Amino acid sequence: MPRITVTVRSTVGSTMGRQDDAAHAEPEPPGHLGGWPVGQGSVPDTLGEDGRPVEALVLMQEPALPGDDVAAWPVAVLHVVDGDRRTDELLCIAETECFVDLVDVADLGRWHAEPTAWATALARLSPGSTPHVTDCGSRAEAEHLVEQTRHACQLLTGCLE
Repeated sequence: MPRITVTVRSTVGSTMGRQDDAAHAEPEPPGHLGGWPVGQGSVPDTLGEDGRPVEALVLMQEPALPGDDVAAWPVAVLHVVDGDRRTDELLCIAETECFVDLVDVADLGRWHAEPTAWATALARLSPGSTPHVTDCGSRAEAEHLVEQTRHACQLLTGCLE
């Protein structure tokens, strides 16, 4: 699984957290709203079909400030329609020990992190939009998206090795 960096633009609270969080000793995140914070941002050195860096949502242990770079692991791809715009959002987890058991789509349910929970966070991060999740792709699909969009960026910038 490739490690990526997500440059965060904004962060919101979420309802996502392990079903067995009460049995674990990790402290609740600051400003705890019943779940872990979710940041929205972009992945540097990638080029999506729309000519912009790939968008990502990242589940974090602590909120990030706008402009913060968060080391993360992609675990899935959220396929979203908002009006007439179709987009793919990488679903990521911050590189921290508390998320080691969240590695693919099958693990999302244990964390109350089903696609609808991500869509709710996405709607809160994008006021005025009404994102609709059409599908959720696997970690392998997320890794392919990262590889493909990094390659497209390298082609554009002339940095192909």
